[in-house]
Amino acid sequence: MNKNRQTAVAFASRLLLLYKDTGFIFFSACMKKKRIVISGSPGAGKTTLVEELKKLGYPTFDEYSRTLIEAAKKEGKNQYFLSDPQEFSEALFTGRKKQFEAFEELQIDSRFVFFDRGIHDIYAYLMAIGKDSQFWHDRVSKFQYDLVFLLAPWKKIYKIDAQRTETFEEAMHYFPFIKTVYDQTHKIILIPEGSVASRIAFIQAKLKSYE
Repeated sequence: MNKNRQTAVAFASRLLLLYKDTGFIFFSACMKKKRIVISGSPGAGKTTLVEELKKLGYPTFDEYSRTLIEAAKKEGKNQYFLSDPQEFSEALFTGRKKQFEAFEELQIDSRFVFFDRGIHDIYAYLMAIGKDSQFWHDRVSKFQYDLVFLLAPWKKIYKIDAQRTETFEEAMHYFPFIKTVYDQTHKIILIPEGSVASRIAFIQAKLKSYE
């Protein structure tokens, strides 16, 4: 056996012993978990997909803005984002930053962790109403996700609810800003229209090729 092969065999043997001794720790080191954002037009079905991914066993972080909107309504604040976009965005940034950081503490055996919208959506929404600034651009640019799935506006499934009060036309307005902001620094993949099952299959297929 030549020297190179002896070295390779010895290294493989050490790896095998390390795996036997450390198990999951060794596996985790090889399978670094990834932050995956699902974002896009309001009412395009992203939360439904995140909930379905959760049922399939994937770790997920919920859309934090809904928590803020519900709390604001109880205080008599309607249209919180439009009435006070800076205050709303500041509170949203705090919540999404905590989610981003909480990712590091997850003890999981799944490689992919899904976020229902990401930090960069904050800047995109401010851009959409003409309230963006260099301060917000620099602030969100400090954060990076591994992959972003986007959903375009889809009138067929659009519904107004307690947290989503925009018309479909108003919801459409936000999408190009979201796409532009993420496209500047992230790899984005557009999810086609279709059933929940077909969209989930599309996501999983893309993640498989991403590995």
